[in-house]
Amino acid sequence: MFLSLRSTHFAIIFCSLIVSGCSGGSAEHIERAAVSGTITYAGKPLPEGTIQFVPDTDASGKPLRGKAVQTNITNGAYSLAAGQGPTVGTNKVLISAVKKTGKFEESDGQKIEILKQYLPAKYNSNSTLKFEIQAGENTTDYALESK
Repeated sequence: MFLSLRSTHFAIIFCSLIVSGCSGGSAEHIERAAVSGTITYAGKPLPEGTIQFVPDTDASGKPLRGKAVQTNITNGAYSLAAGQGPTVGTNKVLISAVKKTGKFEESDGQKIEILKQYLPAKYNSNSTLKFEIQAGENTTDYALESK
């Protein structure tokens, strides 16, 4: 009986150590902030599209940890609350908008209309846009040119 009590005691201590080591108590907190603004294209509000913020660097130039966030643009406006907002620090900004081409393709027996990105690549796939997200509320507007 003494041996089984000692084994049980050891098992309890061992399990406690494992659980406390896996609790994630040292997990890094990633600070997010709210951001909103307007986007115009060729002088008019962008009717619809998406804007994405991708973590780039912190104030010391080190790569930022965090996930890219995206939201819809409607009638030239966008907004992300702090809980869903971009990571504080420098973020790369990607803005996309597509239009219907009138052409279709088949996928799994369904006709799907082909959409085409109409904003220049410097705003999306080869984005040159960056924005420094600060703690709290942020506003950034973009006036996109057609070329």
